[in-house]
Amino acid sequence: MTKSMSCPSCGAPLDIKNRFVKMVTCDFCSQVMLLKDTGLDPTGRIAKLAELPSPLYLDATGTLSGQQFQVMGRLRYQYDEGMWDEWFLTIEGDKPGWLVEDEGEYTFYHKETLTSAIPPFEKVKVGSVIPIGNRQVFITQKGEANIVGGEGQLAFTILPGEEVRYLDGNSGQEQISVEYTTDEIEFLVGRSVARSDLVVDEEEW
Repeated sequence: MTKSMSCPSCGAPLDIKNRFVKMVTCDFCSQVMLLKDTGLDPTGRIAKLAELPSPLYLDATGTLSGQQFQVMGRLRYQYDEGMWDEWFLTIEGDKPGWLVEDEGEYTFYHKETLTSAIPPFEKVKVGSVIPIGNRQVFITQKGEANIVGGEGQLAFTILPGEEVRYLDGNSGQEQISVEYTTDEIEFLVGRSVARSDLVVDEEEW
């Protein structure tokens, strides 16, 4: 699916590339917009990112553990110990996923629907085990981060400048991440990815 639109801020052409896209950053003026049924709604936020060393880039293609992917967008989170990037990918042409890049380590996540309530962030302690759906999740990390910028097209609406509270943990071999935002709770299930399993196609000039 590709839907052609125009940036309401600068008029540049924008092609919406996936049916899961909810937020778009203009490549030309860096305006952040929400995708609604009535069109693109400017948020007044600007999302510019300083470049950091990474094999990934916007619109990059390649394979992840043997599956074809394309990079649709990126969010950067900053917390007390540093920062990490979350890359929004489409897998095998359409399926959405997130690849977290943190100091050269990679974890691939997919979003799952919550089927039961999650304990409030304030009541969860590192080292505790909490039920999430049919999983028992051991919490290894709890913290707060700020969204410092983004680019491209994203599958949920977390704006630059917003704060996110998060829990990280594991359930058996699965990596679990829970993000508490102003509007919703995101539940992500993933697995660690070896650098050798991430193959990025050479960029064409």
